[in-house]
Parts: sequence; structure tokens; C-alpha cells
Amino acid sequence: MKIDYNGRIFKLVETSGTGELDPNQIFLYEQTGEVLTCIYKGKGIVSGHILGKVNPQDGSLIFLYHQLNEEGDLSSGICRSTPNRLESGKILLNEKWEWISGKTGSGESVLEEVKYERPGFDQ
Repeated sequence: MKIDYNGRIFKLVETSGTGELDPNQIFLYEQTGEVLTCIYKGKGIVSGHILGKVNPQDGSLIFLYHQLNEEGDLSSGICRSTPNRLESGKILLNEKWEWISGKTGSGESVLEEVKYERPGFDQ
């Protein structure tokens, strides 16, 4: 499934394991060619960034993430994400992630595409 992630906004709806994201965390995706970037922030996270690649055949993602939490801890990890298109046309991302620095552990998360006007990212 070919997907253009540019300008899409996702909301964390489910997570397990040792993650520290809030259930309502918002992610703003940008894509140029096969390069994916993202910024995120919200309750508990001062600033977070993603840099990765989009598989042009199936829309799957592999990326590295790093974030700074409100306690001043800097951590990073790796994630593989598989997209599914919902009946509504929105995208659901099923993620498997693992910390590689600053924290230990792994888990799974689900992100769902939402329609917002770049909430709080234009600052």
C-alpha cells in the first residue's frame, strides 16, 4: 500500500511496555521521497523527533526516535511500524519499538491518523 505521510497527524491510542508517552500524544509527520521526519510533544515530553525511511512498496516505516522528558532525561530508540487503512480512509500504525539509549525495554503502540490543524507545533 503506497502511502504519503507528508502532513499527516497521528495520535497515540494505545501503548504497552516501558514507553513514557501519554495516550493523547500527537505526532506531526513530514515526508520527502522515502525520508520520514516527525516532531512530537505533549504531557511528559518536552520535545521528540523521528528520522526514518518509508518503504515505497507497502508504506511500512523504520525509524529512530529521540526525546527529552520533563525530568530532563534524554532517551532514544528504534521502531518498526506497519500501516493499515481503516474503512474511514484514515491510517492506523501498529508499532514495535525498543529503547536503545537512556532507557531499557520494548513494547508496542498503536497510532491513529487524526484531523487537526498542526496543534501547538508552530511555536
